Amino acid sequence: MPSSKRPRKREKAHAQQDAIPVDWQAAPRAAQALRLRRLGYTYQQIADQVGYGNESSARTAVNNANKRIIRDEAQALVGWQLDQIDIALNLVLRRIQRDDEYSLFAVDRLAPLLKRQSELMGLDAPKPESQSQQMAIIPIAIAADVAEAL
Repeated sequence: MPSSKRPRKREKAHAQQDAIPVDWQAAPRAAQALRLRRLGYTYQQIADQVGYGNESSARTAVNNANKRIIRDEAQALVGWQLDQIDIALNLVLRRIQRDDEYSLFAVDRLAPLLKRQSELMGLDAPKPESQSQQMAIIPIAIAADVAEAL
């Protein structure tokens, strides 16, 4: 029977592989390399101008800088969306607490907001594959003359 520690080590190694360490002394040089690449410089030109040993080092620096930027921008967007959802949730909850004729409409708004919030925060458990691959009935509009022929 395999040890339960093996998958954890593998997961930890995978997580470490995905993480891009930030070298604060190399960051300005990587930012310069990224700017030059966006201006259309070749990796060899970037290596020569910025001071990397070869084309491969420049390519690695540009790729890592791109990954960091994309990850940071995605995290910022998720944070902004969560802030907007919090604002909407506060409005909806205040309306529900009024307990008037519009409170039920607010209850209808509550579920989609909570669902999106839990999706962004990763709180939902993944669905089993058997449920996600079930067949679905999709209504299709058929012209009247075609329907009569059937």
